[in-house]
Amino acid sequence: MIVLSPAEMREIDRQAIEDGIPDILLMEMAGRGSAELADKLLQYNDSGRKVLIFAGSGNNGGDGLVVARFLDMWGYAVKVIMLKEESSLKGNSLLNFNICKNRENIEIVPVNTLNKKEIVNYCNSSNLIIDAILGTGLKGKVRGIISEIIDIINKSSTEVLAVDIPTGINASNGKVPGKAITAKNTATMAFPKLGMLLYPGHNYMGEIKIIDLGMPKISINKVKYNHYTLTADEAEALLPKRKIDGHKGTFGKINVIGGSTGMTGAPALTGFSALKMGAGLVKIYLPEEIRALTASYYPELITATINYEKLDELTDNIDVLVLGPGLGQSKKAKKIVDKLLLDSKKPMIIDADGINLISDLDLLKNNKFPILLTPHPGEMARLIDSSIKEIQDKSIEIAREFSQKYNVYLILKGATTIVSLPDGRIYLNLTGNDGLATAGSGDVLTGIVAGIMAQGLSVEETAILAPYIHGLAGDIASDDINSYSITASDIINYLPVAIKQLIERKGILNVKSKGFDVKKRYYS
Repeated sequence: MIVLSPAEMREIDRQAIEDGIPDILLMEMAGRGSAELADKLLQYNDSGRKVLIFAGSGNNGGDGLVVARFLDMWGYAVKVIMLKEESSLKGNSLLNFNICKNRENIEIVPVNTLNKKEIVNYCNSSNLIIDAILGTGLKGKVRGIISEIIDIINKSSTEVLAVDIPTGINASNGKVPGKAITAKNTATMAFPKLGMLLYPGHNYMGEIKIIDLGMPKISINKVKYNHYTLTADEAEALLPKRKIDGHKGTFGKINVIGGSTGMTGAPALTGFSALKMGAGLVKIYLPEEIRALTASYYPELITATINYEKLDELTDNIDVLVLGPGLGQSKKAKKIVDKLLLDSKKPMIIDADGINLISDLDLLKNNKFPILLTPHPGEMARLIDSSIKEIQDKSIEIAREFSQKYNVYLILKGATTIVSLPDGRIYLNLTGNDGLATAGSGDVLTGIVAGIMAQGLSVEETAILAPYIHGLAGDIASDDINSYSITASDIINYLPVAIKQLIERKGILNVKSKGFDVKKRYYS
């Protein structure tokens, strides 16, 4: 599914208008879709029929006024609190304001005629609050009366439906420069916006619903967008297809190079998760002193001792090479990384200490075979000599620049994992929860990556799909156990459930409120 910046959304709107869709119709579609969602929420909760709408002066306020019209037509008691004077309205927002004025049952109240106690009472006595104050038009920190209203709404026990994006969230980057409304549901127009999927903004969205504006494909494709997120339909379509007459070679052979004293479990977690993901055969190469211990974890794994004089053999007769889980940072480990970066004969996944030991980044872009890196922010910061804060603040920009400069695929792990492709495209992964922030979780992700790639998917397809499945397993584990108690082994144990659920498509759209309620698949 396409993800847009606010500027890209405005450009698609402009293109659609040029292609024959009047702007008043776009507002009508946005408002009606939001009203239909409000109607559904009110009926589902059977909570009553009083709706309070906070409307600003821009297009977001205009959308809110369309919502007011339809809910009034459908028999709801609608009150609109206008944040700006009528004289500040223009265009379609003014048109819809005048229509609302002519509907005798809609009560329109200028905010400057109310005191704080009255606004509090209106919020508490309503069955649904609709936020149509700013939408994607936030510029800096909210101030004045809007700041006060955010406090009142957030303290109220009444559920909130935000139109396009909750007021106070930067729709470009997810930052919250001041106060922001916490919504139970967000109705966004046509496509999700970047700031809705990045933290901390994502915390304020609640359930995200996509309102279909009927945008022509020709209008959408005139805009150069390059951000996406994976839907359940798209993830299921990417899942490697199994051959009924397949064998171990059909489903791929993987070598994992890793392990060190004190880090004996990491390569085992990687190897076993690759098997659980469907790989045919996994062999783990280890230092001799830990081989017996690592081999004892899972009987399905084949282990071997690393021969430091014959490192070329590590890439023989396999489909995918994994370098780094638990490898440590010894001189011998660095020798392995340097050698394989120079002479790898197979697609390579580099994780953990494999990343930490890269001394010459130019070796990445000169490699003859695709390379996929899976750093967390700390590893990424060390890799490019930056700070963790900068990585987290500019994750998309940094990931894109790195992938393009060094011609590598990148899975930058985080609350919203960023998948960056060498052509500049970015995928934002939304599955997963805080339970995945546990030791060994990254090793499991690396194994999932290897298991998918070994079965024949391209590096690009693998990079996009693997974090989705990893997060989905974590979401199911959290629902079944709790997020506090998830371990890396739990993620592996729930991999079969995640794959089965993905294939059967039962309830997947709403796991942990991370899915999208969409009527159709958007162009990607």
